[in-house]
Parts: sequence; C-alpha cells; structure tokens
Amino acid sequence: MTVVAAIRSLEDDQEPLVAAAPEAPEPNPIGAATRAMRGRWKAALGGAMMLGAGLGVAGYLSGVQLYQSQAILRVFPQESNILYATGDDSVLKTFDSFVRAETSYVASHPVMSRAVETLAAERPDLAADLSVSDLTGSIEIRRSDSLIVLTTMSREARFATAKLEAVVGAYLARNAEAEEARSAVRLGELHEREGELVARLFDLRADQLEIGGEYGTGAIARAHDEKIAQIAALANRRSEITATVAALEASSGATSADTSDQEIMRATLLDRTMADLGFERAQLQSDLARLRAGFVDRTNPRFEQREAALLQEIAVVEGALADRREQIRVLGQTGALTDATAEGSETSAAEIRSLYERVEDQLESARLEARDLNRRRVDLGRIEREIEETEELLTETRRALEVIRLESGRALPGYTVLMSPPSEPLEPADDSRKLLAAGGLAGGGALALMIAFALGLFERRVRFAETLTPVEHLVEVLQVSAAGDADPDAADRLRNELQLHPLRRPRLVGDAPVIAVARADGGTTSDLARSLAESYARARMRTLFIEADLGLASAVRTDAGWSDILSGAPVEPRSSSQTAGLWVVPAGSASAIDDRTVSAPMVREAIDGLARSFDVIVLSAGSLQDRLSSQFLLSSSDVGVLSLRPTDRKAAVLAQIGRFDGLPRNGSVAVMRDARPGDPWLAVRT
Repeated sequence: MTVVAAIRSLEDDQEPLVAAAPEAPEPNPIGAATRAMRGRWKAALGGAMMLGAGLGVAGYLSGVQLYQSQAILRVFPQESNILYATGDDSVLKTFDSFVRAETSYVASHPVMSRAVETLAAERPDLAADLSVSDLTGSIEIRRSDSLIVLTTMSREARFATAKLEAVVGAYLARNAEAEEARSAVRLGELHEREGELVARLFDLRADQLEIGGEYGTGAIARAHDEKIAQIAALANRRSEITATVAALEASSGATSADTSDQEIMRATLLDRTMADLGFERAQLQSDLARLRAGFVDRTNPRFEQREAALLQEIAVVEGALADRREQIRVLGQTGALTDATAEGSETSAAEIRSLYERVEDQLESARLEARDLNRRRVDLGRIEREIEETEELLTETRRALEVIRLESGRALPGYTVLMSPPSEPLEPADDSRKLLAAGGLAGGGALALMIAFALGLFERRVRFAETLTPVEHLVEVLQVSAAGDADPDAADRLRNELQLHPLRRPRLVGDAPVIAVARADGGTTSDLARSLAESYARARMRTLFIEADLGLASAVRTDAGWSDILSGAPVEPRSSSQTAGLWVVPAGSASAIDDRTVSAPMVREAIDGLARSFDVIVLSAGSLQDRLSSQFLLSSSDVGVLSLRPTDRKAAVLAQIGRFDGLPRNGSVAVMRDARPGDPWLAVRT
C-alpha cells in the first residue's frame, strides 16, 4: 500500500502528457440572449398576445379623438400700395413690428381672460374649470407674413370652434374698445375746446352788441369822422367869434368909424350858409386826412383819384366860402347890413357873447360825443379782431374733429380683419385611440418578451446543457440525454465516451481506473453510478460499484460496507446477482464512521486497496454541496462525472466547476439526464 502511494505521488508530480485545456470562450451576447429565450418562446408569445391584447384594449379605451379648428386673421396696412414680403429689403419695418405686436396681443392675458369668460357663459358644461393658462396652452398662434393663424384641438368639434370664436371675438372687441378709447380722448379734448370757443364767441358778440348797439363799426366810424369835422367847424367859428368879441370890446365907449366892417363880421358869424360851408369843408378835410393815413408810403391809382376828387371838393367849398364872404362884404359896404341892424346896435355885443357861449357848449358836447364814439370804435375793433381769431380757432377745431371722425381707426400702422372664421371640423384631425391601441399591443408584446428575456437572464436553474458553455473548457459536457439516470443505453454511451476520454497524467498499469460520479447540487448519484457500473460489467470488465455516499449509510447495524472499509475493517465486495461481472460495496452503517470524520488518506488507502482487484471502480460520491467526503472521493478518482439535471441550481453548479476540474487526476465530464425536449445539445451529445 505504501509503494502504491509513493508511485501515485510521483505520478502527480509529472507533467501532463496531453495538451492543456482550452481557454474560456469569448462571451457571445447573441448566444446568451438565445439561451435565455430558449424554451420560453411559447410562453412569451402567449403572454405577449394576452398582455398586448389587454394593453391594446386599454389604450383604445383611453385614447381620444381630437377635432381641429382654425381661424385666420389678416393685418392690412393703412397706407396703400404697401406689399408685405419676406425679404429684408422689402419689409416695411414699422408694419412688420405691428404684425408681431398684434400676434403677441392675440395670445395676451386680457384677450384670453375675456375669451374664458365668454366660454364660461356660453359653454358652462365644458369651460367651467377652464383657466386662462389652459386656454392659452390649447391654442397655437403663429404668424405667417401678414397672417395670424390660430389653431386649436378639442375632443368636441363644436367646442374647438367655440374656443377660437371666443378668442377672435375678444381680440376684435378689445381692439375696437382701444380704438374708441383713443378716439374718445382726442374727441373729448377737442369737444371741450370747441365748447370753450363757442362760449367765448357768444360773449364777444354780446359785448359787440352792447357796445355798438344798433350801429355797426362802419356807422360809428362815419359818425366819429363827422363829429371830428363838426368839432373843427365849431372850433373855427369859435375863433371867429372870439376875434369879433375882441374887436367889439376894443371899440366899446365910442362909435367906430368903421361901423360897416363890424357889421360885416357880425353878419359873417351869424350867417347860416357860412356855418354849413365850414362844416362841409372840415368833413372833406377829415376824409382826405384819413385817406392819406391809410395809404401812407404807398402808391395806388384809385387812391390818387380819390385824393384828387377830395381836393377838388375842398377847393369848391372854399370858393363858395370866399364868394359868400364877398357877398356879405358888398352888402355891408352898400349899407344894407347897417340899415337892417341900426335899431339893435345896443344888443350886438350881447348877442355875439351869447353866440360864443352856445358855440363853446356845442364844441364841448361834440368833443365828448367824439370821445365816446372813438372809445366805442376802438372797443368794436378789438372785439372784431378777437371774434375773427376765435372763429378761426373754432373752424380749426371743428376741422380736426371731422378729421378724427373720418380717420377713426387709422392711428395705427394697420388694421386687422377676420379673413377666415373658425371652421367646425367634420372629421377628427387626430385619433389617438388607434395609436394607443397599437402602442399597447406592441408594448404588451414587448413587455412580455422582456419579462421572458429577463427571467431567462436571471434564471437560477440550469434548464439546458448549453448553460455550461462558458465553463465547458473546464468540464466538458459529454452527454445530454432525455433518459433517466438508470437508462442502460445512455449508460453504455457514457461508458464509451469515458473510455475515449483523454488523460492528463499517465496511469499505472494494473490499477483500475476510478470513476467518481458526483452532483454539484443536492441529490443522489446512486442510480447513475449503478447504471454506469452495470454498463462496464456488460462490457466484460470486472467492475466494482461503491456506494460512497455516507449520507445513505444506515443508522442501524447492517452488512459491512464503505464506511467499514474507511474505518479499516476488511470487507469483501459482494457479487451482483443481476449483472455478471459486477461487484457491489454498499454504504455501510453510520455507526462505523460518518461523513464528518472522513479524511483524504483514509479514502485514498481504501480505494488503492481495491484498485488491483478490478478493471473499473465506479464511486457514487453524492453531492459536493451536502457531503464533505465527496471532495476526497473526487481527488482520489481518475475521472469525475458531474451529474446534472435541468432543475439544478445554476449558481451551485458553477460554484463547484472548479473542484470538478481540479480534484480528479484527469478532470471531469458532465452528464445531463432528463434533458428538456428543447435542449439544442440533445440531438448532438447523446
């Protein structure tokens, strides 16, 4: 036994005679996705149909039909022959800014607020909870050159039209109100000014009537001129009377030698004709002076003709005065005046003084009247000028009023008209029911596939043999079979594969190859190991089957078995009565030794003691997860066989791959039994 152990130790130190195991293959995401979905397509498609149908119906029921309505406002320029274009060189900047401002004003809060009030009054069933922000967000307002296009969508066709009608109506109404307010301010100021001017004109005309009375300005001017002429005549007559009085006083107390001269002077002063001619001359001289004052420093043929005519009239009057004086003088020289007045010589001086006083009173009265006429003339002239100025201002004011009335609405660069009223749609512009139904159908199908794919990616079971593809460079999967562990045909095929399995290290001649059948997850390996041992026996090889799973050891005292061999007791294998060439060593009893008290030397010595007597030794090692001694059995074997089932936990299998690869001297192989019908390796690795 010691010699065999030494030989085995030397054998372990030698280099392997075969090539090293291949490296791990590169990860293939497509292959991983395919493996994740393998065997799940039917369930995934069924779930996709059910989930897609459910979500499609839900999407169709939650979808809505939206009706679209559109209105178009057009902004026209106030000036004619202005063409709106999009080129920078041909756009009227002021008009373009006005159009942009009107577009912004349509979407302003005052317009939308009035539209909301209108909708709340007309459609309380739909617009009861409608806010200004909701209405603003539901209407798209865009500008296209001089057009303002309003577009909205609603679940009800009439409500879409009503929204645009409310917005357009509110916009046009506020524009009209703003224009009326602007015009009212200007008209109010002008009306107030007009009233003030009319009242002022009325007062001026009243003053004119009060000052002028029944006479106009021309009549007062002529009366004033006549009064001036009268004053001049009275002044001349007073001068003559003064001279006569002075002469009479100088000759008083003695009879004058020249009595005829005094009588001539007296007759001249008392002559009525002389007085009238003097007044007429004074009036003509006054007209001449006024004419010359009006045409000073100017030449005019009509003025010259009028001046010449007045001079001729004055000359005629002066000639008449000279003739009258001559007549009076002749009468005085002939004695006619002296004879006629001889009886009243004593009263001549008194009469002349009385005449002087009368002339003096007349002159003073004429001056007062002339002063009053001149005042009235000046006041009337001033009033007439003020009346003319007031009438001009009143005319301008009324003209401005007419201009404002006629040009109402032309204060801005343009004006807006409703080019296309809101239309009532007949067909829905957007039907989200179909889209949501299609989306629900596609989403349900995709969701079901994603769920199936996620379940496949995070699957905890092995399910298919190809799950071991990433670690197949360590433990090759030799057989995938739908048969059970005890199937003889599958056992024969596995036997052939094991006999052709390459060696990593040389094996001593005469020693039986040891095959350890173990599981990575929980479970027993008795059936698989027993069927494999029977297969070797059918091949005319002396085969020993050892039930080395101490977990199966009986708690009561039974026939000697593997536990007894480990404890050092001599045990003879029993020949199988069912299969020729097969010897069996049962698990033994737990009273001899249990799984927790086994060591590696014990296992190796026990196997080495049996290796010389048989051609093949098959060990049922149990589960690496549940049995501590399974590792020692694998380390003492030449080849390990990993027994797999689709229900094994993938994490447990992958965690034990390293031990299956490193513990047996020639590595391990994997065997999948009870494989699923959809396993792709089922047809190629049977």
